[in-house]
Amino acid sequence: MPPAVRKQPSRNNIPQSSSQQNSTSNSIQNSRREEALNEFQKRRLARKLEDLERTNSTDIPINSFIQQSSFQKNELSIQILNQKKKQSSNVRKILYSKKSLKDWLDELPPDPPNPYLTSISPIPLIPSRKICSSCGYIGSYKCQRCVEWSCTKECMEIHERDGGCGIGG
Repeated sequence: MPPAVRKQPSRNNIPQSSSQQNSTSNSIQNSRREEALNEFQKRRLARKLEDLERTNSTDIPINSFIQQSSFQKNELSIQILNQKKKQSSNVRKILYSKKSLKDWLDELPPDPPNPYLTSISPIPLIPSRKICSSCGYIGSYKCQRCVEWSCTKECMEIHERDGGCGIGG
């Protein structure tokens, strides 16, 4: 059996009692955590700043980055001017085509139909429940005249007697 491996004491530290060692080890761990947290926060802040710099749009002309001949510069400026003219005409169209509330109200039909008459619900995914028309329990029998459900023969008799289907007396 090999001998047990023993941890060598540190040569820089003075031997201390166990309670002092625990408090110093806790303080060392806390300081390491704080350092790690500070480093993490610094990296996160730097990453966010880099993202902002990358996504920040600036209005620096393209000509300042690329050295081009005068012929290419003229073509580029003509293309940019054409795009600006096109954009400005489109913007003008959009701005002039904006409608006021009065215009929107004038476009409405004079007599709109009632929404509760024209509304349509989607087809249900589950079948309708078979509920007794007399007591509200789950129905087993169907009335031959009005197709309403009843749970027992007694409820069916009550339904027929009390005029549940509009026939009784």
